[in-house]
Amino acid sequence: MGLLDDLKNDDNFVDKPRSWCSTCTLLENLPPEERKLLTAKMDDKSISHSSISKVLKANGFDLATGTLGRHRRGECQRVAKR
Repeated sequence: MGLLDDLKNDDNFVDKPRSWCSTCTLLENLPPEERKLLTAKMDDKSISHSSISKVLKANGFDLATGTLGRHRRGECQRVAKR
């Protein structure tokens, strides 16, 4: 099959369900004060995903930059459903 066939096949354009967002899980399990501060940092568009990831990794939370980015853009499974 070529590009034309793939473009004609609507099954190629159905979003596949993603696994649960590990950023959402982290936020749900943090104490309220930490959750509030982390949420504020993630809402600040001047702070990079990698900066947040470095701080989290330094404190034992291994969240990848891409995972944080998906969550911050509202593209993770839980956020997208809200």
